[in-house]
Amino acid sequence: MNKDNIKKFTTFILLFLLRSCFEVQGQTKTTLITGVVKTESGDFVPHSTIFFSKAKQKNRILAAGQSNSKGEFQIALSVPDDSIALHVTHINIEPLTILCKNTSQKIDVIVQERVNQLEDIVVKSPKVYANGDTINYSVSAFQHANDLSIGQVLQRLPGITVSNIGQISYKGMPIKNFYIEGLDLMKGRYGIATNNIDPNSISTVQVLENHQDIKALKDLKPEERASINLKLKSGVKEIFNLIATLGAGLENKVLWDNELVATYFKRNSQLLATYKGNNSGNDLEIELRSFDESGTRYKTTALSEMTMPSTPGIGKRYYYFNQSHTATFNHVSRIGSNGELGLNIAFLNDRDKRYLQAISTTYLANGKQNIINESIDGLQHKHIGFGTITYVLNNNHYYVKEQLKSEWTSTNGHSDVKIGDKVSQFSKMNNYALQNTLHFTYRTSNNRGIDFFSKINFENRPHHLSVSSNFFSEILSDDYMFQQINRSNISTENKLDLLSVLVLGHLTVHPFVLFNFSVDKLSSSLQQYQNNISLNTTNVGMGFTANYKFGKTYFDFFLSGAYRLYSLRDLQIGLSSLKQKIVTEPSLSIRYVINGFNELKFGFGMNYANPSIETLYGNYILTNYRQLSIYESNDLFYAQINMTNLTYNYKNIVSMWFAGIDLTWVNYHPDVLYGTTYDGMSEKITSRSTDDVSNSYSVILRSSKGFDWRKTKLTVEAKYTHFDSPLLQQEQILRYSGNSYATNLSLNSSPFNWVSVAYSSGLYISKSKMQFGSSIPTIKTLSSNFTAGFYLPKGINLRMKAVHYYNSLNSKDKSFFLGDIDINYMIRRWYFSLAFDNIFNRKMYVNSTSSDLRENMTFYPIRPRTFIFRVRYRIL
Repeated sequence: MNKDNIKKFTTFILLFLLRSCFEVQGQTKTTLITGVVKTESGDFVPHSTIFFSKAKQKNRILAAGQSNSKGEFQIALSVPDDSIALHVTHINIEPLTILCKNTSQKIDVIVQERVNQLEDIVVKSPKVYANGDTINYSVSAFQHANDLSIGQVLQRLPGITVSNIGQISYKGMPIKNFYIEGLDLMKGRYGIATNNIDPNSISTVQVLENHQDIKALKDLKPEERASINLKLKSGVKEIFNLIATLGAGLENKVLWDNELVATYFKRNSQLLATYKGNNSGNDLEIELRSFDESGTRYKTTALSEMTMPSTPGIGKRYYYFNQSHTATFNHVSRIGSNGELGLNIAFLNDRDKRYLQAISTTYLANGKQNIINESIDGLQHKHIGFGTITYVLNNNHYYVKEQLKSEWTSTNGHSDVKIGDKVSQFSKMNNYALQNTLHFTYRTSNNRGIDFFSKINFENRPHHLSVSSNFFSEILSDDYMFQQINRSNISTENKLDLLSVLVLGHLTVHPFVLFNFSVDKLSSSLQQYQNNISLNTTNVGMGFTANYKFGKTYFDFFLSGAYRLYSLRDLQIGLSSLKQKIVTEPSLSIRYVINGFNELKFGFGMNYANPSIETLYGNYILTNYRQLSIYESNDLFYAQINMTNLTYNYKNIVSMWFAGIDLTWVNYHPDVLYGTTYDGMSEKITSRSTDDVSNSYSVILRSSKGFDWRKTKLTVEAKYTHFDSPLLQQEQILRYSGNSYATNLSLNSSPFNWVSVAYSSGLYISKSKMQFGSSIPTIKTLSSNFTAGFYLPKGINLRMKAVHYYNSLNSKDKSFFLGDIDINYMIRRWYFSLAFDNIFNRKMYVNSTSSDLRENMTFYPIRPRTFIFRVRYRIL
């Protein structure tokens, strides 16, 4: 790709985004029209289609929605017209049109019941419509004939993005909760649901904007993030579904790919259970990822582990030589009218074999380069198990959430490295985590009360690494190296809010107190070098949250003042050190709703990073086979982080257009820097105090547009980032700065009834330099995916996929192509699929990366040409 084409491509994307973000709306006013739809006999008309148009142009739709189960509707619109037309349609009523003034009002709509035969009448519902703060997407309007999971449909919904790891975002922010018929079945691990629920079972995907899931906190504590709710079709409720998939194929060995999915959705209970197993390159662990922000966050990390081949920048199934099994069980039941009891269990068994050749070049401050050439052949086994029991009581006055989580992770393996001589590595790690969360809220009739949150965490992570050679003979005396480590954490986090203690007009103040305490321990042994340290952290404070509404502007201010005490003890030598400080952490959020289409957000926050025991030990630890780490500047420190952001959001539900701009500035005062000292093949991690400051700026432009024409969705995102930060290298502090540009484009469409197309591409350009020495070579990468699906007669479908990767740093194979073909046939309960992957039989992928003054070029074997035949059968 030459420079002129890159500029043209980037310019087109920027113009498209700017047009979407600054679409001229004229001088508009926001009108909120509510009402109820009833028949002449007084019966409610639920789920009727309601839309507003220009008074004399019925086809110029201004806003749309549906009535709820009680016939009620609420629709906001922003148009300059003095008068508008209200239209109401339903299969059981005569269509009705009412001319009304464009003012906020309540309209009681009286309709006539239809008594005629309706063979020739078709009522078409809108693809996207709104009811208040809920946006509804009709699944059938975005579904393709060969879709097997609701996750495939979610990727085509305007305004919704799904990341490569399966995380769902709306308006550029990850969603908070994922519901099925209002129940939180998955508890944050919603990838299991999106990858396994049949889209034919779902009628509507709902986006619940600004969704406060705790009823007792509604209108007291605002929530910026949205949640997703799946509405089931009536025909799948109370029915047990069981779907089995059997797959077999050939590569240079026999392949297998099997699945069993069970679902049972009732009004008051839900069940989703799965088993999956394959050796064909399908990643099963990604489904188990948790996106629950209040979920388990490991308090410990592995300090020593064997070096495995890094992952290349292509689809995982092309390089993943695996043997994997997962089993999950998810169940939730309603208890009474406001209670829930949930159980989630999952297990993963994974075997991952990798091989690569790598050339690593580090640019040093003196202008020289440190180059390492190595090949790694590794095999790793991973076992993951987790279980969660959750009880929730949620009504207008009380909220109780009691959740107990347990997680276990075990990895072990070995790898051989050729870096001159052969080096063998063996490692093993176990991590045990137990966490209890209690959240209690009480709200009185005058909106006062308490909101209490408490979390207790226990974690233990023993691990070890053995290496057959010694690259540090001047430090370690033995011919081989054996590192043993144990890392543990016991901690508690507690916060008590007093609700609405002060109310002055539109100002509401909620004071709070907090108490956090943790005990971190680290012990290690590497020949004569041993560590045995503990870090106790106490955080006691108070503050308040203030919410204020002024017209269309919403202010949220948070202020916390805390006393922090850190006690570091070195049990090996009997020394201890204390550090204490009073810190103030403010944050401010302002949201201005310009009208029904546009809103502005401003945010500012300041906080302090806590010292970590992983950077406080004073004796050597073997990080990997050629890296030792020691922190000579192991004083307790505080790192200050300041963040400012400005966001503009545009939303037009009728035209299915969602867009926005995000500006972010991050200012970081690290106090201590950590860096690498290179000595041939070996590396040492060291630390040093600093007064230098790091700054980064980013601009993100995003646009997602749906079209009525042929299920079309176009999504574009562009990002520019600049950073300037200190870097410790060769025991010298230098400045490191750079710029990066990234654009992502995706297009989904069905131009004809017999064909669908999907295209996605990502362009990335990065250039960086250091204070001394030459600039780092610019890296330009482009990845493109094009998929075409053809729907042939007799239920036969053909899918063809082409993948292209471009990397400017590759010395050869700058462009790389892959191709797949899939033929499937569906009849009644049966689904047959024959897949041919890597049809060009490419054997090696070359990938180059550049970051932190280090350039890596890797040569990665990928899976050869593969074919696999699958049979999917709906047993029940």
